[in-house]
Amino acid sequence: MRTYCASTLPFSPFPLAEFVGELSQNGVSAIELAQSHFSDVEVETIAALREETGIRFKSMLSTVAVDAPDGLEALISILDTAQRLSIPMVSIASGGNETATAREIETIIAHLKTITEEAQARNLTLMLYAHEGSLAYNLERTQQILDAIPSENFGFYYSPFHFHRAGDDPVVALRTLSERLFSVYFNCGVDSQTGSEPFWAPEMDFPAICQEIERVGYTEEIMLIYLGLKAETSQPIVKGVANARAKLETYF
Repeated sequence: MRTYCASTLPFSPFPLAEFVGELSQNGVSAIELAQSHFSDVEVETIAALREETGIRFKSMLSTVAVDAPDGLEALISILDTAQRLSIPMVSIASGGNETATAREIETIIAHLKTITEEAQARNLTLMLYAHEGSLAYNLERTQQILDAIPSENFGFYYSPFHFHRAGDDPVVALRTLSERLFSVYFNCGVDSQTGSEPFWAPEMDFPAICQEIERVGYTEEIMLIYLGLKAETSQPIVKGVANARAKLETYF
């Protein structure tokens, strides 16, 4: 039986207590905290929500660029927060850009190695996600970074959408990087290109992607991030996550 995680990024205007229970009631068993929810949250709040809902706080999302002027310090602070909250995984961006020079790539990889060492010292796992506009925007660059950092504490966070945007075959990307696979997520919500929902890039071959997820043996939660709704309450976003979960099930 597949299990599901939800990102709190789309819920940034709302307190955790307003929607975590509803997500749990709609088939979500784990949470990935966005910075708006993990930056000031108390340990007691997370503990209470775990106890009340049975939900697992699986990971935290960082959008910090490691090559920013204060990038290393900001990421180390996020690792400290993850350790304080007993959240074992942090998803991170590569920083940089698609046109990075060889020297810039070398510098970013060195910074990522430093952050990986800091994560290992805290018994945390880092998950690198590909994203347009960053150094790790496609399969080649993502593989280059992963090959340069063979640590067990540094792995890969797969989203088919971003590889599709980069012109790569999402199935080939997953197959190529599967040995370093730590987690999986789907970009959901209102597609800015087509206006369709629940998934972005509906032209992707979702059955083939889901078949590959099963083939590589991934059995952890599948994370859903449901963006694009302008909602005054959290309920429409919860409903969107539930609809995306139900639709994704039809592809497996």
